[in-house]
Amino acid sequence: MDKQERQWVIAEVQAERERLLPLREEATRTTIELVRKSGGQVSEPDLVPYLNLAYLLGVKRGRGEDELMAFALSLANWAVAAVADLAKYSDQTVEQVVDMYETALMAAAEVGEEPT
Repeated sequence: MDKQERQWVIAEVQAERERLLPLREEATRTTIELVRKSGGQVSEPDLVPYLNLAYLLGVKRGRGEDELMAFALSLANWAVAAVADLAKYSDQTVEQVVDMYETALMAAAEVGEEPT
């Protein structure tokens, strides 16, 4: 990516951030709701992806693409923070934690199931 392309991408990201910023509070509340409800079902790992997809579809259908994008951004921010915390408290690097999950996901994909 050359300097001009990089500047264009940065400008686009900044513009989208500003546009989605008013949706942040609702997206955060939705994220908390999803994490509480889906997290409470981790003992049934086959159910969790369905619950998460239902939330995503509900946001998309009920609130539209912008709210879905804000929700996805909120989820991504929470995921990064959770992985960073897990790394810190397990005395690992973020890269090691990501590698652990990546390995589990690849192994699950080979046998056609969700990782636990």
